[in-house]
Amino acid sequence: MATATENLWVARQRPLITAWIKKQFPWFDAIQQHLLNISNVVPQRFILCFFGFLAIVNAYTMRHCLDIALAHIVTPKRKQIRLRNLDTVKLSSFNLYERMEQHRNGTLLSFSNRRHGKDDTYDWSDQLQTFILISFYVGYVLSHMPSAQLAMRYGGKWVLAIGLTITALLTMLTPAVVKWGGPLALIAIRLLIGFSEGPTYPALSELLSKWVPGKERATLGSLVLSGSQIGISMGNFIAGLLLHRYDWSLIFYYFGICTLLWCIGFAYMCYNTPEENPFIKVREKQYLQKEIGLVERFQHKTTKTPWREIFRNLPMWALISATIQYDWTQLQHAAEVPQFIRDAKQQPLIENVINGLQNQMPYIMNWLLSVLSGVISDLLVNYEIFSVTVMRKLMAFVAAVAPNLYDSLLPCLSCSETSNLFAFCHCAINVLGSYYAGIKLTPLDMSPNFAATLMGIANGIGSISGIVAPFIKHSFAGWAQFKIVHAFLWLISTLLISGDIQPFDQLIPLTSDSNKIE
Repeated sequence: MATATENLWVARQRPLITAWIKKQFPWFDAIQQHLLNISNVVPQRFILCFFGFLAIVNAYTMRHCLDIALAHIVTPKRKQIRLRNLDTVKLSSFNLYERMEQHRNGTLLSFSNRRHGKDDTYDWSDQLQTFILISFYVGYVLSHMPSAQLAMRYGGKWVLAIGLTITALLTMLTPAVVKWGGPLALIAIRLLIGFSEGPTYPALSELLSKWVPGKERATLGSLVLSGSQIGISMGNFIAGLLLHRYDWSLIFYYFGICTLLWCIGFAYMCYNTPEENPFIKVREKQYLQKEIGLVERFQHKTTKTPWREIFRNLPMWALISATIQYDWTQLQHAAEVPQFIRDAKQQPLIENVINGLQNQMPYIMNWLLSVLSGVISDLLVNYEIFSVTVMRKLMAFVAAVAPNLYDSLLPCLSCSETSNLFAFCHCAINVLGSYYAGIKLTPLDMSPNFAATLMGIANGIGSISGIVAPFIKHSFAGWAQFKIVHAFLWLISTLLISGDIQPFDQLIPLTSDSNKIE
């Protein structure tokens, strides 16, 4: 009864909203007609995957824009960098231990918003900058599980759209918060930005489980979920161009407006299930119903989540471990970019563009290889050359070996071999693309019914790396031992992940005591 009432309310409100939009924006009819023409040619599942890809791109541009802008917000300080020993390199938020040592030795943590000179730069301590950077991940981790449950109960569309809309608005408010609220207000708004961006992956997993058939899962799933690489690349490149001519605040306005435009298109073109989509052709709907099954909206309102079975599942813990290892590695590579962008600001525009493209090529190649690995995976699985589990393990193993090999060879390079250093770094980032066809897809493989929950658990726990990483001491011996443990856990995780449907993937009806976690 509740489902019918909700569907009736939505059906009544849609014409009223459309009529109001047409009255306020006369050009809406022309855009609507163009969108209808596109939907008649392109399958609806491809349209949803395209908007899902853009969702992650926008999420990552907004996530990392402060990391880039912070170098221009804060008064620059001289830092000594030695390439031979990576442990002495100051990388973004990865040196909190040293900063805490400075604090204990008498360097006080100041929360003042004191400006430096006549320009809009602020004299913030290194410790304070670190707390600003990690505040995003605190909110990001906290919202994963609640948003996963909301996506399962009400569909992923509006959970994703509302989350990114709030993120965009808060991102556009960030410059004003920096200028008028100070560092404490900035920490608060970054925490809220992380909280509102947290639903992105769980909501997308819920949508993909309803729209992407198993035969196309690796290709379309890798295309969507690897949007983070394009987001990092575009964010760094566009931010570098904007910072060459304009104030740092323009970065936040630009990426926020782009996300709001995405939200409008996504809300109009995408739907929770094929059954809800009015633009889908009968042939495509029948194909999806045959491959995925008839999707009943709000079906999770009458079922309970098998928490006990999920947390007792060994492949689930392997997924969590592998996600932690990957997030750690990605944070290491992403932390190196803001320094390059700050140095490039002093170069001519044409050199800035060329250097920007060169610096972002590893991320672009990473994305291309992730899509290619997805295509190869689907071909080998569909032709029954490998099983889904074997294919996922193979791709996960490739993603695990490359960065660990890079970390092993790095101490052997001298300062005169910087070209080899960057070549190894680029190769390591490139090969990481197979992670998406190996590990990131396994929530959809293991449990299509609870894909959002599995993604919320794995990605949420994995994101703790962004909080914990700064507290690890960068002493040579300690860091070397940590890398060995990191490599061992990643390789073991690749052997234990599974691409098979797990026993807990059953929709169990709710009982009177269903609110208890089992």
